[in-house]
Amino acid sequence: MQKTILSALAILASTVVASATDLPSKTQAPKTPVAAESSDFYAGGNVGGNFDKARVYSGGIVAGWNVLPFFAVEGSYDLSRPDTKVRGDYNYQNTVAANALPQYKLPGMDVKVYGLAGLGYRWNSASTVADHSVYNVGGGVKYDFTKNIEIDGRYRRIDGLQSKDRTSTSAEDRATIGVNYKF
Repeated sequence: MQKTILSALAILASTVVASATDLPSKTQAPKTPVAAESSDFYAGGNVGGNFDKARVYSGGIVAGWNVLPFFAVEGSYDLSRPDTKVRGDYNYQNTVAANALPQYKLPGMDVKVYGLAGLGYRWNSASTVADHSVYNVGGGVKYDFTKNIEIDGRYRRIDGLQSKDRTSTSAEDRATIGVNYKF
């Protein structure tokens, strides 16, 4: 009988000791929360061109907010310049847009792939084409070069929103490479 009682006490004592190992130690300082790797806001610039018959050079700026880990909103401004002059001047094309970016971070990598869709407005300096509303769709890849710097490669299709604005000269297929700084 004594062996049974001693065995039961030994099992009970080992259970209490095993469950006590999960409790925090009184000698260690409590762990402080780790700050996020980077903020959810970013801003950057990009350069690129269009896939048209005529060469068009492009540059722009972006500012965005990662609202959720899988969704961002972004504002952009682009300035495009064709390779040829119109009436002795380059026909600079200005585009502003607000975009939604559903995104997915690839597991185990510092890479995000994303889609892009948005609305905007376009005007040009030579006044050869009427100012008009545009939509843009596309996608891209972002690579975290460092904690606060990401490389951003993207493709966008930009076209007139209204049917009267949709001409063969209004559509652009634009590819850019950029650098974003995460705040």
